[in-house]
Amino acid sequence: MKSFDLKILEADSVFEKGEALSITVPTPDGELCFMADHEPTVCAVTEGLVHYTLAGDLEDDLLHYATVSSGLMRFENNEALLLVESAEDPVEIDAIRSKEALKEARDELKLKQGRVETQMAEAKIRRELNRGDQKQKHGTIKKAE
Repeated sequence: MKSFDLKILEADSVFEKGEALSITVPTPDGELCFMADHEPTVCAVTEGLVHYTLAGDLEDDLLHYATVSSGLMRFENNEALLLVESAEDPVEIDAIRSKEALKEARDELKLKQGRVETQMAEAKIRRELNRGDQKQKHGTIKKAE
């Protein structure tokens, strides 16, 4: 199967870099799947779960997962670039810390500060709900070494 270059970049680091066979990202209109030779595309990415298959894995159907914040995806010339604020392996999410952060964000929202603070608190709530959901669904699946 033909591969393409994949880069998943967080705001401050590289989450994944290598050759991939496919990547599926959450978008406002549903999931989009990209494979080699996909037409050039730029799309918004919503908070959720990204799954991808790397070339060279012993099992072609081995999926890797990343819980991501919102961002952008560009696919062009057999290169996929996913830019997100944060990306985490669901296995590495600390469920207790996530629950505490969710409570903290909800408390911040109750303070009814200005519009910007409210939007930041709402974004934090969405992020922590997504992290908790992905930890529950995919938190026991080990990423291939």
